[in-house]
Amino acid sequence: MIIVAAVVALLCCAGALTGGGIWFFRTVQGATAPARDAATAYLDDVRDGNHPEAYARLCEEVRSQLTEEEFARARAAEPPLGGYRVTSTEVSSSTGGRPRAEVTVTGGGREKVLVLVEEGGDWRVCGGL
Repeated sequence: MIIVAAVVALLCCAGALTGGGIWFFRTVQGATAPARDAATAYLDDVRDGNHPEAYARLCEEVRSQLTEEEFARARAAEPPLGGYRVTSTEVSSSTGGRPRAEVTVTGGGREKVLVLVEEGGDWRVCGGL
């Protein structure tokens, strides 16, 4: 009887840990997925030569310093993006409480970190262009 109780207690603890791990994973995934998705949408637009859409995904600060034509010229002068892979996404609150994310991407033998900020409920690329 004691062995059965111990096994039941062990299974309950394992279930709680597994459930807690799943909850933690989903919580982290929910916090990072929107930023990762915004970064990949930007990179897809750049890769596909859709510069107007990529430009529209930039933060207000960058767009105020760079016209769409300058952005398109700069992207056209770079080697083609080709395939890429997101290797990590970190979301935090920067000074002043503004949400910020760093999305690390590898492709073409190089690694790049895109910095995103949240503006009006949307994630926008604001660095690492």
